[in-house]
Amino acid sequence: MGYYVNTVNHNILLRKQDMDKAYKAMCDLNQRDDLKSGGTWTTDGISLKDPRPEGLDYHPSKWFSWMDANYPAKCKDFDSILVELGFETTYDDDGNLVGVHYDNKIGSEQHFFHAIAPYMADGSYIDWQGEDGVFWRWGFRNGKQIYRDWE
Repeated sequence: MGYYVNTVNHNILLRKQDMDKAYKAMCDLNQRDDLKSGGTWTTDGISLKDPRPEGLDYHPSKWFSWMDANYPAKCKDFDSILVELGFETTYDDDGNLVGVHYDNKIGSEQHFFHAIAPYMADGSYIDWQGEDGVFWRWGFRNGKQIYRDWE
């Protein structure tokens, strides 16, 4: 089960010089167990109901949908996190992110793009379509992610 979505249009720019900061912002999300919707089983005897183990900055039994519980250990750069999320990415000759494509079940993508919004060029946007024909846009302006729905 799940709700399938795909990107139908985009006009984005995240400059290469901002990718390290954007990567750090996406890695910092792993500390936000409250945003994670994946997880219910135990790992190494740690239950979802148990408190976060001392010494860890994430709960090993909670994760973002479709991602490893400790994705920063696996994903060593900005692009690898987007790929882990399920995106196909496009870069220009200067190494700037200029395109993303997604065609899968909806997961936790919005949290990651909210985190990198301060680094997206003003006016950037990604248009989405749900399996039921509903359209919406993630826009980026003044360092914030803006949502817009339309039919």
